[in-house]
Amino acid sequence: MERLHIERFYLNRLDEEYPMTVRITLRLRDAVDEGMLGEALEATRQRYPYLCVRLGVVRDDDLSEHYVYEDNPKPWVLSAGRQPVRLFGDEASGHLLAFAWWDDCVALDFSHVLIDGDAAYRLLRTLLYEYCRRRYDESLSREGVWVAGDTISAEEYTDPATLPRSEKFAEPSAAQQPQTQRPRVVNLSTEAVSPIAERKETVLIRLSEDQMMERVRAFGATPATLLALLLTRAIARLHADSTTTGNVTIDSATTGGTPTVCVAANLRRALGVPLAHHSMVGGLFLPLSAELAEKGIAEQVQAFRQMVAAQASDEQLQTYFWQTQERMDRMEQLPTLRARYEAFAPVNTLMCQMASCMLSYVGKARLGAAERYVREMVAEADSAYMLVLEVSAAAGLFTISFSHRFATDAYLDAFLDQLRALGLSPEVADRHPLHLAPIADYRSK
Repeated sequence: MERLHIERFYLNRLDEEYPMTVRITLRLRDAVDEGMLGEALEATRQRYPYLCVRLGVVRDDDLSEHYVYEDNPKPWVLSAGRQPVRLFGDEASGHLLAFAWWDDCVALDFSHVLIDGDAAYRLLRTLLYEYCRRRYDESLSREGVWVAGDTISAEEYTDPATLPRSEKFAEPSAAQQPQTQRPRVVNLSTEAVSPIAERKETVLIRLSEDQMMERVRAFGATPATLLALLLTRAIARLHADSTTTGNVTIDSATTGGTPTVCVAANLRRALGVPLAHHSMVGGLFLPLSAELAEKGIAEQVQAFRQMVAAQASDEQLQTYFWQTQERMDRMEQLPTLRARYEAFAPVNTLMCQMASCMLSYVGKARLGAAERYVREMVAEADSAYMLVLEVSAAAGLFTISFSHRFATDAYLDAFLDQLRALGLSPEVADRHPLHLAPIADYRSK
């Protein structure tokens, strides 16, 4: 058993309120065959031995505590119904992921401690292939899909935090990014124009992939950049000038913030570990300044793309990564898991002071030959932000999970208006309380 490294960023902060779990659901062409799905899941499990783990804790001679992974030979849990099981604990047989099925849907629930969206897509490609070749076509092409019997590259196991650092980052001080002055953001946890609800709701918004990509190409944008811009424009519209909106009065001293979206960034390329399974996500902060808000949308798109290019360079992402690892190393000086969690307590408040909302888009799902049997893909996640967008692209659809904690539809309506103004035709397909997998208490082991 080796101590965990990259996983500490999540392990030091997860709790019951923000478990940092994700659900990705595939809506299939036909009703699910439970028996075939079970067989497919077992075949998939054989391909990913490094995901068959349970979380453990070891104590040094000085009683300092550290997380480790232990092999977990128990099968992954496959449950019937929409209700997710509790990860880390007995309900999930100790695993950090689990699966569920109902009607024509198959869902993967996973902890960000174990994997991120990029790795989850690989896993789902395998499961979908194994299921569809049993259900529909034994000769289904496996191109682009990892399957049992493959030679598993050592790179899949590689935690970049354990690799030798380049000379540039060899000294701890070298990874420190210069502190740049960010504009004060619109903090939706304290300045929203709508009352805060007791819990989050997810609204599923569907867009035609063809229609969406036509607009993306017309502006020379990317889907994530364009949607991030529209989201900040929606927030800017609601927070412009007026201090009273939606029957909520905002103290004038708190107005004047900049709508800012944090866009998730995949660190694999920058770190040189494209096959690694670990959760490797950074954040790009894209503000819509008052000056930029006065310009046309084409100029705004280009400004956002320039911000992405500046923040997403290999050097910038490497610096962010090593800076984060150094912070985790310093945390290890606190002897107990509980002490590190308590030291991390301010992080959620700080997040909301750095960005107004969060947007994540892994990229097109590329589910291979089996994608023809899929009708839709939906991802749902949560964080301390009052507004979180998870964007999926599969089977000819962009599906946006608009998860918000507002008692009115002010922000939803403003975002839908921005989509329509761009010539898109959004369909609100469903709304339901956000309900993700809870986690067992792993600090009391």
